[in-house]
Amino acid sequence: MKVLRVLITSTLLTFILISCGSTNLETETKTETIQQAQAPIVQKEDSPADKFIKSLEGISLSFVSSPKATNVNKAFSSDFKFIVKDANGNPLADYPVTISFPSEKTDGEIIYNEIDIKTDANGTYSYKAEVPSFSADTTLAVYPTPIDNSDKVIDAAVSYCAEADWKVKSDIISKGAVLFIWDFNEKGRPINNSYEILSEFRTRGMSLVGNAPINETSYIGKSINTLYKENYEIIEAAYGYLIIGTVKFAKPVEPTDDNQYKCSLVADIQAVNMKNGKLIYSSTFNHDATGKNWNACVSKAKEELSTQIVDALVYGL
Repeated sequence: MKVLRVLITSTLLTFILISCGSTNLETETKTETIQQAQAPIVQKEDSPADKFIKSLEGISLSFVSSPKATNVNKAFSSDFKFIVKDANGNPLADYPVTISFPSEKTDGEIIYNEIDIKTDANGTYSYKAEVPSFSADTTLAVYPTPIDNSDKVIDAAVSYCAEADWKVKSDIISKGAVLFIWDFNEKGRPINNSYEILSEFRTRGMSLVGNAPINETSYIGKSINTLYKENYEIIEAAYGYLIIGTVKFAKPVEPTDDNQYKCSLVADIQAVNMKNGKLIYSSTFNHDATGKNWNACVSKAKEELSTQIVDALVYGL
């Protein structure tokens, strides 16, 4: 009987120890849970970049006025004036803004420069551009000045950008040009000098314009240098530019699903400075137009394409 009593006592003691251990563990776990629940929640503070991006919400930039097109070496008639407002439409004084503007042109590519300014007491700023020394058909842009150079900051700032036209005409209208531009038929044969391009130049007020003295079909495809030299021997630099090119059908005129006809044209155009024979412009133009019949769609396509080409030369040389 003594042995049995000892065994029962040992078993009971083991049970009590296990029970106490479990109770203590549960108590500790509950205590830790309560302490965690009672601990203050620390919110992560926004980074400077995030604060800047949030500060842009509701901001608006817009141009109050901007100048009309000007000519190379002639000042714009007025300033580029813009205003900055908050979400309630109130002007923001002393607000930092970046202005991006065309500063130079190299090999036909426009290079932009930037300046940082702050708005005046009325939330406005008037930017007076320097006298332009090159032709361009582009824009001047303004946007909130980024606080750093990170992509997300710059992208956010630029998304609030406002733009104004920056149009500067080349001197082709005043200096004039001779044209070696041939129209081709649907079979790929040259048929005549482009009347539409010549006419478009004249509608711009260009009086010194006409077909080049050397304009036989046998010269199509010859080097630009050859065309320049042979025309220069006759007219020298009496005209500012020699415009060379072709206007061809990209494919035959075809009917459309809505009982119209579609004309697709492609033009390759180059411009040469008659003073030195330097190639200063080269581009390819593609244009489609529809009309009720063959003549209607072809005429429309040639007229619209001519407008594009002359615009590009007036603002691109």
